[in-house]
Amino acid sequence: MVFEYLTVLISVVVGLSVTSFLTNVVRIIHVRGDVTISWVQLLWSIVILTWTVAFWWFTFVLAEQSQWTFPMFVFLLAYSTLLFFLMALLFPEGVPADHNYQSQFMRNRFWFFGVLLLFLCVDLIDYTVKLNKELSIIGQLPYAAFIGSLIVFSLFALRTDNLLFHRVFAVYSVLALLVMSLTTLVPLAS
Repeated sequence: MVFEYLTVLISVVVGLSVTSFLTNVVRIIHVRGDVTISWVQLLWSIVILTWTVAFWWFTFVLAEQSQWTFPMFVFLLAYSTLLFFLMALLFPEGVPADHNYQSQFMRNRFWFFGVLLLFLCVDLIDYTVKLNKELSIIGQLPYAAFIGSLIVFSLFALRTDNLLFHRVFAVYSVLALLVMSLTTLVPLAS
């Protein structure tokens, strides 16, 4: 009963992130002839959506948690809130019909990658806590390679406006997160 009560607010924040993705992708489809689409931004939105769904999927395991503390709840709420912030930074509200998503992404890259770095640090804390409680679902070396590469590339992404780098980083992030999700979250279904 406690799990269901506590996860309602977290589910609302997760739902806002998913809604933002779906609403904005449909909006871009509607006005596709008038806007400058950014494939980098769309790939990053897929990364954040995948991470959001993976987070939601993993919270199912927390239903077995017998004792809940306020710091644990706040941590999960902060985790989901950072995912929402990342999605919201990709899709600003009230943009004109002729919006240039590519220049908007590049203008906001410092904020996006800054929040992404904060999120990756929170994810690192989450992993460390689970590792100490033997709840981790992935080994240390694969996780270190995954999270470490994202942190290093994000630090570089803060500083560069090289579109080729941002394209490669976005593609790498989609592929890396899909591999991590398929190898760690699918087994939870068994």
